Amino acid sequence: MTPARKVGFIGLGTLGKPMAKNLVKAGFDLAVYDVREAPMKELETAGAAPCGSAGDVAARSEVLISMVLNIAQTEEVVFGSQGVAKSARPGTKLVIGSTIGPGPMRRIAQALQPKGVTVIDAAMAGGYPSAEKGTLTVMVGGDPGVLDEVMPVLRAVGSNILRAGDVGSAQAAKLANNLTQAINIVALLEGLALGIAAGVEPGTLKEILGKSSANSYVLEVWGKLGPRWKKRLARREPKDQIPNLCKDLRLAVDFARELGVPLLVGSLASAIWEGGIATGHDDPRI
Repeated sequence: MTPARKVGFIGLGTLGKPMAKNLVKAGFDLAVYDVREAPMKELETAGAAPCGSAGDVAARSEVLISMVLNIAQTEEVVFGSQGVAKSARPGTKLVIGSTIGPGPMRRIAQALQPKGVTVIDAAMAGGYPSAEKGTLTVMVGGDPGVLDEVMPVLRAVGSNILRAGDVGSAQAAKLANNLTQAINIVALLEGLALGIAAGVEPGTLKEILGKSSANSYVLEVWGKLGPRWKKRLARREPKDQIPNLCKDLRLAVDFARELGVPLLVGSLASAIWEGGIATGHDDPRI
């Protein structure tokens, strides 16, 4: 089978824009769409073809990637008046990279099946630095044969591509990952708060933790990502947009409730993130 060369990308946000640029660099014939004009122009300069709607992108693509914010935006991309469902040709592969939860992912896949459009569940991990380098971890769910067909596209954006199971399983793996990450972040802040309050110098304490059993990926990247995580944990006005990680924690807690899985620590971590009530910082001057 001839590898797909016509690729579409919808959602040029924090992860989507560098992912799209890497697809252009890899030589794919890329069509793009975003509701904002600025990233569209930036991708056009990079060599992509800007389109007027998600449906326009779908009409010219063999493989289509959607990387929008949440369930509502994903459903608009797929089922909206100018959406993928109205324009995609039979045989199109739709890769959904947004974290929307297993249930919505399966519902979308079932709805598109009669139209001949196959959905690939592809949750992304690694954040902006990995998206920029093309080294994202991509958790995928779907038929192995279909995954083989889209693998060249996925390899242009990720270096670790792991099949979790059928459609919906990658979403479950992503929620498990983000739940663990969120718990690690608040746990690190509390450990740092305790040691610093006792008089241990912050840099020394982080070095000690990094060479002991408390070491973690969160601690290893704290110098780069710690300030952003602390900002997300700060108190917010009621009308402020809930950060992505808070949204993912809600999904994880709701999904666990569906499965009957108790999340004693996870539920508390979700409340801490939602309320901006984390204890302490790694520097008492902050």
